[in-house]
Amino acid sequence: MGGFVTFLIVFGGIVLGLVVVFLIVKSYLNKKAKQYLGMGLGETAKLLSDGLADECTMPYSVPKLDPLYKPKIDRDFPEMGFDRLQAMAKNGIVHILNAIESSKPDSVEHGSIRLEDQIRGIIDSHNLKGDSVHYNNIRIHSIGVDKYDASTEAASVVFQIALQSTYFCERNGKVIAGFKDKPTQNLFSITLAHNQDLSAADAKTYIEANCPNCGAPVPANGKECPYCGSGLVAVVDRYWQIDSFKLLK
Repeated sequence: MGGFVTFLIVFGGIVLGLVVVFLIVKSYLNKKAKQYLGMGLGETAKLLSDGLADECTMPYSVPKLDPLYKPKIDRDFPEMGFDRLQAMAKNGIVHILNAIESSKPDSVEHGSIRLEDQIRGIIDSHNLKGDSVHYNNIRIHSIGVDKYDASTEAASVVFQIALQSTYFCERNGKVIAGFKDKPTQNLFSITLAHNQDLSAADAKTYIEANCPNCGAPVPANGKECPYCGSGLVAVVDRYWQIDSFKLLK
């Protein structure tokens, strides 16, 4: 009996000693945190937790240069116009992410050969590692022009797009990136390219001309309007394509 009591006393002393050491260390760390960070451990932990939550829900910002570039684009390409280019970029980034997820590099509407090769390279890289990527519930927060260049031969517009999606990457049935139950915020750039050399166009050209009679969009090589039957004489001399994209953040 005496031995058991002795054991309890020793054990209690050890536990008490550990508690005292823990409190001393905690007090020391709390003091240092206030000294260097201006806040205690509890406040620091809460700040980190809030920061991780914000990372999942706070959209990235995009350039606010639309008022500068919109008049120039509308002037240079009145048939296409700024609004149609912006819509093309927004639809394009969604199509690109869906193409990567579905492993269909040629499925992006108005995509250039260069873009198709870029997407194919990404898909091949994932397949080589045995990865499968998913972009669910894509939601675009904002879009803004980052750059616009134009000459007599060609032109390009670069948009930045802030979006969120339920992004995750799986390998062997395990999630190795992203979250299945949390949104991920990303910032992309997407480049739309224009070339006046219609002979270089492929089947995915984005036509910016319309029938002069009924206003319907017309094909590049059309002899007559497919909607009203009016004759067409070289009404299309330009085209736009989605040329490339980049993940910025």
